[in-house]
Amino acid sequence: MIYLNSSNQKSMINIEYSWTYFRFSNFRLILLFLTSLILLAAQQVKSEELSLKCIGKFEINRGELIKPDWEISYLTINLDGLKSTILDNGIKKEGRTLIRRNYYTITHRDNSYRIKATYKIDQTHGTYMVNYPQRNRTLVGICEKGRG
Repeated sequence: MIYLNSSNQKSMINIEYSWTYFRFSNFRLILLFLTSLILLAAQQVKSEELSLKCIGKFEINRGELIKPDWEISYLTINLDGLKSTILDNGIKKEGRTLIRRNYYTITHRDNSYRIKATYKIDQTHGTYMVNYPQRNRTLVGICEKGRG
């Protein structure tokens, strides 16, 4: 009969068990991350979108104007309450969509999370209003179903 040192044998078993557990826990973490990523992408793909072309003019107290008095914005509103995209003067912006009663409200924020613009679209009348709080300006206009 061969007798092994029991403390040596236990330490070898503990080392092997800890490495196996470490690999298994990393595998579960990566699997969880990939599953959530796939589910989020599937939710965005299945969501219904509304494309609008909006034309508006600034209010009366607009100050000096260098460029034209009117602006055209292309809005893609995600009806599931996710991110909406705004193509405004060739610049693509994103904002969070809030749907209440007959209004779509899209809030565009900058990197420091301050509100740059708030887009408010009336679904029944087809009007929209853009409030720029940092510039103290308001754009008022109409929307119609657009490209997309």
